Parts: sequence; C-alpha cells; structure tokens
Amino acid sequence: MADLADQIRLLIRLDASHRTGLGHAARVAGLLQHITVPLDIHICGAGDQLGLLFDDEVTLHRMGEDSPADFLEIARKIHADILLIDQPGQNRESWQAYADSPFPVVAIDDYGGPVQAELIFNGTVLDDYHHYPLLCGKSRVFCGAAYALLNPLFGEVAHHAAADKSLAIIIGGGDRAGQWANLLTGDQSPFLQSGCDRITMVVGGTFADVKDLQKKCKKLHIDLLQNIRQAQLARILSRHAMALMTGGMIVYEALASGCPAIIFPQERNLVREAEWFAKKNAVVNLGYDGGMDMKQVGMEINRLCNGAADLPVPAAAGIDGRGMIRVAEEVNKFLRGLLSGRLDP
Repeated sequence: MADLADQIRLLIRLDASHRTGLGHAARVAGLLQHITVPLDIHICGAGDQLGLLFDDEVTLHRMGEDSPADFLEIARKIHADILLIDQPGQNRESWQAYADSPFPVVAIDDYGGPVQAELIFNGTVLDDYHHYPLLCGKSRVFCGAAYALLNPLFGEVAHHAAADKSLAIIIGGGDRAGQWANLLTGDQSPFLQSGCDRITMVVGGTFADVKDLQKKCKKLHIDLLQNIRQAQLARILSRHAMALMTGGMIVYEALASGCPAIIFPQERNLVREAEWFAKKNAVVNLGYDGGMDMKQVGMEINRLCNGAADLPVPAAAGIDGRGMIRVAEEVNKFLRGLLSGRLDP
C-alpha cells in the first residue's frame, strides 16, 4: 500500500439498495479497478450490498439515502481530497452544495440537468440527456456511448449463436422489475408453452423473496442465479442465443457482448432509451406497458426462437465496451494533477 501522503483520499456517494439497484455500485467498483493513482477509498451510502462489492481496504460510512449535508460532513471529518458521486437522488440544491464546498467533484450521471462538477461522465446514448446548463469554465463533460461505464469484459466476450433455443433472463432492481419476475414465472407465464430449450434467469442481490421465485422457476425448469459476478454474467450472455431483460445498464452490457436482446423498460425514464435502441434495430423493445403483457412477451420470444423474425443486431448501437477504460483514463489524469499539486513545494 502506498504511503498516505502519496494517496488521494476519495469519498464516494453511492447506494446499493432495492430502491436504487446494484448498477451504480457495480460500475463504480469496476471503475476503481482501472484507477492507477493510489487511493484511500471511502464510501457513503445505504444498502447491505455495498459491503459485498468492495474489498476490505474500502471504508464504508453507513448513511440514509439522499443526505448531501451528512455526506459533506463526513468529507470534512475524513479530510477528503475529492468527491465522486454516482447516486440518482441528487437535485439542484445538493449539486449546489457540492459546488460550494472546498472539494473537487467527479459526477457519474445518466440524465443531464443541474449537475455541477469538475468532471462529468454520462454514457447514455440520448443527446437530450447530455445537457448541463449550470456548468462553469472549469468543468469537463464526456458524453455518449463511448463513455458507457460497463465492465470491459462484456466487450471482450465473443457471442456464439447457440445451437439450441436458449434464453437468458436478466432482471434488475426496483419494485416493478420484481413484479415482472413474478409475472414471468406466474400462472400466465410465457414459459408454460415456450419454444425455448434452455432458460437461465439472473436476479440481483437485492431481489425480494428470492425463495418464492426459486420455487416458481423450478416448476418451469428455469435455472435461477442470484447476485453473480460480472464475469459470469458476461459468459451467460455469450452462451445463450438471446436475452430477455429489464432496461438500464444491462442493456448496454448485452449490446457490447453481441447478445440479441428483448428489453422491457420497467421505469418511465428508460422508455426513450429503449425506443432509441429499437430504432437502430439493436434490440426488440417490449415497451413500458407491453413488457407486463405476458402474451406479448411470449409472442416476441417465440417469433425470434422460431425464426419468424430477424434477430436484432447489437452492433448497430455502437457500444464497444471500452467506455470504462476511457473514463478511467480521464479520472487518472485529473487525480495525477491533484497529487502533483499537493506534492509541489
């Protein structure tokens, strides 16, 4: 371990809860693996999964969600050098509070808006989500698919069109995603008469009542996996003929892997992104309401399984899986500048 005098003390605002899901924590954990500047890492956030995603050298500070004042107080107490914020509960007031503090800020964002930070990374594909009206001259912004923060493993696997009619089901966090899982395995399940030969379902560590879901999956001959590592998820995407999934970062991961996907944008803020991908013919989009219609879900799966429709073309989205590397390079540059300024006489 580097001497404390040669380290940057990084304080991260991050949650990994049922409400927020694991996507934010997973991408930050991945990003930290590519930071080469020595760090003393502290994380403020809610959710038991935080302790599972970061090693013992990371200091966790438990706090409630949406608490910018508490976060800044911790930053002062530990003498943080810089803040990194990847937490969707921020608003105009919280960003202003961070801007008024003595700490430089790195922001990982998905929607644009009142973000104020020295570095802003937004890997979403929608141009409308790339607008930051409150930026000042010192801010640098990196937007678009080239900066999509997903594990490079997804771009490195080679998708092989499986000989069987296999399906991977990936279900993210949130109440509506949980409802979807129960519909998929319930009395009206599209898999009661599915044309799929092999089905694997993956849910996150925050999924509620996984024991009940396990029973339902067993009846339908679905292999259920929970809280798996990203390397295993990448392999699953590469070894199934196609995937059925909720919206969010998993869609970017599937596209980078080359796995044809049917997506259900389970939250309103994911609808336009799903439409964008569908217009590119990169995915099949079930729609916000259509994803809850098990007859429609089954129809789309069977159309693709039986060759009644052409598979989508993931490469059309232009996501190469190297966004994490590009973001890490920019963060490393910034941190080296901080460290150089501290060490200069």
